[in-house]
Amino acid sequence: MRRRTRLGAAVCVCVSAMAAPVAAQERQEAPAAESDALNLFFDCQGMGCWDLDFFRREIPIVNWVRDRQVADVHVLVTSQRTGGGGLLYTLAFIGRGALEGQDQELTVSTSGDATQDEQRSALSQQLKLGLVRYLAGTPAAEQIRILMGPETPAAGGAPVMPGMPPGGSGQQAARPEDDPWNYWVFTIRGNGFLNGESSFSSSNLSGSVSANRTTEAWKFNVSARYSRREQEFSVTPETTVTSLIKDWSASALLVKSLTPHWSLGVRSGAGRSTRLNEDFRWNISPGIEYNIFPYSESSRRLFTLQALLNVRYWDYIEETIYEQTEEMRLAASLTASLSQIQPWGRVNISVNGSQYLHDPDLYQVSVFGSVEVRLFRGFSVNFGGSYSRIRDQLFPEAGGLTREEILLRQKAFQTQYSYFTSFGISYRFGSIFNNVVNPRFGRGGGGEIIFF
Repeated sequence: MRRRTRLGAAVCVCVSAMAAPVAAQERQEAPAAESDALNLFFDCQGMGCWDLDFFRREIPIVNWVRDRQVADVHVLVTSQRTGGGGLLYTLAFIGRGALEGQDQELTVSTSGDATQDEQRSALSQQLKLGLVRYLAGTPAAEQIRILMGPETPAAGGAPVMPGMPPGGSGQQAARPEDDPWNYWVFTIRGNGFLNGESSFSSSNLSGSVSANRTTEAWKFNVSARYSRREQEFSVTPETTVTSLIKDWSASALLVKSLTPHWSLGVRSGAGRSTRLNEDFRWNISPGIEYNIFPYSESSRRLFTLQALLNVRYWDYIEETIYEQTEEMRLAASLTASLSQIQPWGRVNISVNGSQYLHDPDLYQVSVFGSVEVRLFRGFSVNFGGSYSRIRDQLFPEAGGLTREEILLRQKAFQTQYSYFTSFGISYRFGSIFNNVVNPRFGRGGGGEIIFF
C-alpha cells in the first residue's frame, strides 16, 4: 500500500460493533445523530466509489452527512490511472469547524485487475486510517481497535495489513527487481453485439489490443483496434437497405519527463475509415507540454499548454472536393487545458486550435468546458458543452453523398461547425444524516428534486 508516511509495522484499524443485536436493530431504524459524533462528508470524485452503502456499513461510528457545510471532516477522493492499468486514489482529509486546519492526505493504489470489491476495500482501509486522528477525541474512540505487529511478506515483498489477503488491492507497487514484466502491461479485448426486429437487424463486432509501459521518466503506449458494424433495414418485402461500416486504427504515444513541469512527446497513428473516405492514413505529431502546476498535483489540478507539429498523410477511397486522391500536409496545433477538483466542485476547460500550413484558411478551433458547483446546502448546478468551428475538412468526396449514406450516417459530410450542450440542477433537502443502509427493493429515497 502506498501512502505519504511509511510505517515500520503493519497497522489494522478495526471498527467494532460493541452494542447488542437489539441496539444494532435500533440503529437500523433510527440513524445516529448524536451531537458528539463526528460528521463525515464523503466526497468521492474517483472511480470505485459506486457503493456508498459499503462504506457506511464498514464505518458505522460516524454520522454520514450529505452536506459539507455541516461536516466536521470533508474527505475528497480523486483517482488517476496508473501505468499498470490500476488506480491511484488520493484521499484529502479536510478539517472543518473546530477541526479546521487539521488536514492530511493519504494515497492507496490498486492493481489493474483489481475487482470492485478490492477497490472499495482498499479505499475503506485508508478511510479508516485517516479518520483515527479525528475520532480520537470523541466517544467513538472506545470502539476503535488498533493491531500492530511485524510486517508480513506479501507477493512482491510488499507488507500486508492484518485482515487483508496477501496480494490484495492494498499492496505496494512492485519494485523493478521484483517485476518480471519490467512495467509492461498488455490488454486484449473483444466485443460482439447482435440485435434485431422483424424488419431490422444489427451486428457490431470489435476488438483491440494494447501495450504500455509507464515509469516516472518515460511513458509509452501502443494500441490497435478493429470494428465492423452492419445494419439491415427491410423497407418493403422486396427492398432491403444495408449499411456496412468497417474501420481499423493504430496509435502510439511516447513521452519523456523533463522536469516537474515540462515534458516532450510524440504521437503517431495509422488507420482506415470508410466513413471518412480514408483507404489508408498515417500521422506523426512531435511536441512539447508545460504544466503550470507540478505533475505530482495532477489528481487535484492540471493546467497544461501543449504544442504539436502534425505531419498527416491520406490515401482516399474517392476523389475529394479538392481533386485529391492522396496528399500529405503539415499542420500546427496548440491546446490549453485546465482541470480542477476542489471541495466546492469541479471544473474542466480546454481550448484547441489547429491550422494547415499550406493554406491559412484551413483551420479548426474547439472549446470544451464542464462545471459542477455546490452553491449552497443541498443545491448544485452543472453545465457542460463544446463548440467547434470547422474549416479544415479535406476528405469530403467530390461526387457528394447519397441520401442513404447521409441518413444512415455511413459517411461523414462537410460541416462548418458542431456543438454539444448539457445543463442541470439538483436540490436535495430533508435530514442531513444518511447512516441507515436498507437495500430492500433496490436503492432509492425521497427528498430530492433533479432537473435535466
